[in-house]
Amino acid sequence: MAVTFSSMDWKSTAVISGAGILATWFFSMPPTQAPAATPVRAARAASAAAPTVDIEKEAERLQVHVRPQAQYSAPSRNPFRFGSGPSRNVGRPTADVAPPPAVPAAPLPPPVPTLTLDGVASDSTNGQEQRTAIIHTDAGVVLVKEGDELAGYRVGKIAADAVELTRVSDGSILRLGLR
Repeated sequence: MAVTFSSMDWKSTAVISGAGILATWFFSMPPTQAPAATPVRAARAASAAAPTVDIEKEAERLQVHVRPQAQYSAPSRNPFRFGSGPSRNVGRPTADVAPPPAVPAAPLPPPVPTLTLDGVASDSTNGQEQRTAIIHTDAGVVLVKEGDELAGYRVGKIAADAVELTRVSDGSILRLGLR
């Protein structure tokens, strides 16, 4: 079944929409005659006219303060200054205590260099395979062979996909694999 649209469709839509708007307007208009006031409304109006609360008494009651106002005191802390909180010994006598001697800080160890294995190259010379590791350091790319030193490490064994580095200072082993 095929649906076709003709020029009458938009016209009929406009007529129906107009009729809906007109009906909404008619039903939303206020009534032309106001209904007669019922006795309940009259009784409410009469009770509202007679004041049950003496306004002058209420004004006098509000003038009397229940509690006296406190004197202003400075806040105990300032949220805009770091470390300016109240002291721990408020209200207690302070004893003259010498501050503890400053302990010298131990020097920090040098930062560990960032080392990554980027690749391994191999050459055959005189029937022996010689491997060269391509290592990326903080200073750049470095080509190393077994026995070379690099950033505090000695290059140990170079495999096809990994390199073993031995730290010169303590002998710990760092193994780098291909990414």
